[in-house]
Amino acid sequence: MIRAFFENPSNHQTSQPRLLLISYHFPPAQTAGALRWEKLSQHAAERGWAMDVVALDPSSMPILDMSRMAALPPGIRVYGVPEPVLWVERLERNVWRAYRRIRPIKEAADRNFCGGCAPVGGRGTARSAPRHSSFGRAEIRWTLQDLSGGLRRGYHAWLDYARQGEWARAAVDICRLLSGSRSYTAVITCGPPHMVHVAGRRVARATGTPLVMDLRDPWSLVERLPEVIASPVWLALAARYERQTIARAALVVTNTEPARLALEAKYPDARSRIVTVTNGYDEDPQLRSRHGSRFTIAYAGAIYLDRNPRMLFRAAARVVREFALSPSDFRIELMGEVDSVDGVPTLVIASEEGIDGFVGLRPPGPRREASQFLAEGSMLLSLPQDSDMAIPSKIFEYMQYDAWILALADRGSATEHLLRDSHADVVAPQDLESLTAVLRKRYLQYAHGERPTRLATELRYSRREQARRLFDAIEACLPLAGVSGHRRGVLRPTSPVTH
Repeated sequence: MIRAFFENPSNHQTSQPRLLLISYHFPPAQTAGALRWEKLSQHAAERGWAMDVVALDPSSMPILDMSRMAALPPGIRVYGVPEPVLWVERLERNVWRAYRRIRPIKEAADRNFCGGCAPVGGRGTARSAPRHSSFGRAEIRWTLQDLSGGLRRGYHAWLDYARQGEWARAAVDICRLLSGSRSYTAVITCGPPHMVHVAGRRVARATGTPLVMDLRDPWSLVERLPEVIASPVWLALAARYERQTIARAALVVTNTEPARLALEAKYPDARSRIVTVTNGYDEDPQLRSRHGSRFTIAYAGAIYLDRNPRMLFRAAARVVREFALSPSDFRIELMGEVDSVDGVPTLVIASEEGIDGFVGLRPPGPRREASQFLAEGSMLLSLPQDSDMAIPSKIFEYMQYDAWILALADRGSATEHLLRDSHADVVAPQDLESLTAVLRKRYLQYAHGERPTRLATELRYSRREQARRLFDAIEACLPLAGVSGHRRGVLRPTSPVTH
C-alpha cells in the first residue's frame, strides 16, 4: 500500500472528483516551478476537485520549506518519488574515488621526477579559460572545432534524459498503483523537467484518462540551454518525446502567447487543443512594503543562463556619479544564487562598472524571508533573458508589492507583451541610455517623497482569472463535461479519450 507523505483531508465525500498531477517540482520544494500548481491546487479545490500529486520526494530536496504545505487545500495528497541514481553515475563516482586515491601517489612521483618544480600556472593549478554557462539555440550544433566539448555535452544531454526518464518510470509505477484503487477525472503533467509529460502519457494511455500537458517553459522549442547539456542530442530527444505526448494530449497548456503561437505553428493539427494560461499574482496576504529613506533596487532569484546584471550596474553607476550618491542613498540588493555570472564574481562586475560598495548579495532563503526582502525594495528587478517566449514568474510576484517594476526585456518578447500598457518600466537590456533615464527618474521621484503602488490591481494579471481559464478549458475537453453542476463539484463519469 503506497502512502502519501502529506495529506490534507477533505470534508467532502469520497466520490468527490479527483485530478492526478505529476509534477517534479511541488512543495515543500522551494523552487519557482513548485509555485504554479501549489497555487492552482487551491483554485481546483474551489471548483470542487480534490487532487493527488506525484512529485519529488522531500528526501531528495536540498532545502525544504514546510510552511508551504500548510497552504495546500483540503482534499490534496502528495506522494514522493526519490531522485534516482543511474548505474552509469555510480560507475563515474567509483572511478573518480579511485582516481582521487591514486592521484596523490602520481603527484608525488611527478614532483620527484622534476625535482619539486612548480606546476604550470605559477601557484599550484593551471588556469582554465572561462566557460559559457549557457548556449542560445542557434549556437547548439556539432562543430569540428569543439568536437570534444560537443561529445561531452551530448553525453550529459543523454544522461539528463536518462535520469529524468528513470524518475518518470518510477512515477508511472506509483500512478498505476493509485489508479488501481481510485479513478481520476484527468491526468495533469507540469514540466520542466519535461519527462513528466511522458509519464503522464503512459498513465493516461493505461487508464483511458484524458491528459492535460502543462508547459511552464517550452520543450523542443527551448531558446537557451545550460552549457552542460546544450547539445543537438537534447533537442532531438525533446522533439521526439514532445511529438508523442502532444499526439496523446487532450489539452496542451502554454504559459505565454508567443509560446502558444510557436507550438501551433509546429503542430497545426493540434491547434484547437493548445491554450495559453499565464501565471498570475495571488491574493495571499503579503507583508506590507516598508520603504525607508534609501532607494533600493531588489532582485530575488538566480543569476544563470543569460541573466546578466552588468548593464544595470553600468546605468546605476551613471546615476550615482550624476547625483554624487552614497550607498546610504542608493543600493542594489540581490538575493539567491547570485554570487557569479559566467564564473565571474558579481561583486567583481560591480567594481568593474564603478559601483563598488553599492551592491549587496544575500544567500537563498525560505519564501517568507524572500517576501520580507522584496517588501523593502523601492524598485523590483527582472534581469534580461533572450528566451522571448518565457515570462519570469517573479514578475507576477513583484506585482503584489508597492514597488516600481523594472523589466529588462526586448520589444515583442512575452515579458514586454505582458507589461505593455502598464506602469511597469520595460527597457531593452542593451539600451543603456533608456535604462539610465529610468533609474534617474525613479530615484528622483523617490527622493522627492513619491512612493510606488502595486500593479496587482488589474484582473488580467491575477492567478484567479488565469485559473478560471485553465479549469474551464480542462472541463471543456472532458467527455460529457458540459454539465451544469461542475462548479459544485459534481462531474459525470468520464469515458476514455484517445488521440
